Amino acid sequence: MIAAPPAAVFPWLADSEMRCRWMGSLVESEPLTEGPPRLGSRYRDVFQDHGRRIELEAELVEVDEHRALVVHLVSDLFDATISQRLEAVDGGTRFTAVIETTYRKLAARLLASIVTRHAQGQLEEDLARLKRLVESEPAAALT
Repeated sequence: MIAAPPAAVFPWLADSEMRCRWMGSLVESEPLTEGPPRLGSRYRDVFQDHGRRIELEAELVEVDEHRALVVHLVSDLFDATISQRLEAVDGGTRFTAVIETTYRKLAARLLASIVTRHAQGQLEEDLARLKRLVESEPAAALT
């Protein structure tokens, strides 16, 4: 739960600069398409985790402003789809994120349970950071 309306939360999900502020491992995000985030927008994202640099391409495959954002990620290690849903509840937002991952390399598949646990922990940290950032924005209460 985030104590701000969906309209205040949604920009944090698709804007490259804002994503780098709340996603702990995301160190670079470069839009590859012009204009505001929309269906088909693409990004080059770079994550740094445990000394490993992971570069991937992200594409917005569903955009329902203030309600949902679905992103497809492709890297040499994995393919993933992240579904992010926003629901207005009692003056705030219930934010739900689901990640579905397919590992491409044998080593990654063998370590999938360890990688998944680590990713879950990172996601929980990131969502707590997102909540703090959104709720600290003065405009969050007014949007």
